[in-house]
Amino acid sequence: MKAVVCCTGESRIRPDRAELANVLKKDQNSAASACEKLLAAFPEGIRACAYGCLGGGSCEQVCRCHAIHISENGTARVDEEKCAGCGRCVKACPQHLIRLFPSEDSIRVLCSGRDPGKTARTVCGASCIGCGICEKNCPAGAIHVVDNCAQIDTSRCISCGMCAVKCPRGVIHDRDGIFTAE
Repeated sequence: MKAVVCCTGESRIRPDRAELANVLKKDQNSAASACEKLLAAFPEGIRACAYGCLGGGSCEQVCRCHAIHISENGTARVDEEKCAGCGRCVKACPQHLIRLFPSEDSIRVLCSGRDPGKTARTVCGASCIGCGICEKNCPAGAIHVVDNCAQIDTSRCISCGMCAVKCPRGVIHDRDGIFTAE
């Protein structure tokens, strides 16, 4: 199993929240994790996409393998070579953006948004818009749009990459970089 962050961080941080978010991330005087503090202060998130990564680093703090870090765009990223698949980061993420996938599963949906298509397009450049093109093109019937976001049934997925190739927003990724959107 390997941890995967199902958010690309393409959604911008709301300007009215950026300064306080930085203060909360640095506050060491609380037992609550930085992400928990951010979510308590901003229940609808700090990004234009309410479902996006908070960037507080709670997952990074609990990772004993040093496999996860906060990238330049303020989103958690996993180094799958270092990841032991322990799940500590999954438990630490209050947005539930980090999931464990079997190492052999190479196709992943890197979005956790649930906004309808028009809103999703507005708030994030790499959001699932729930169009269903992936679902229509999957020969194994392994992908379905649930709550406006594509979900892969890994027990049925044959890793053909058709969903990744057809996704108009580039939300579905192939871990190995073999399949790309048109």
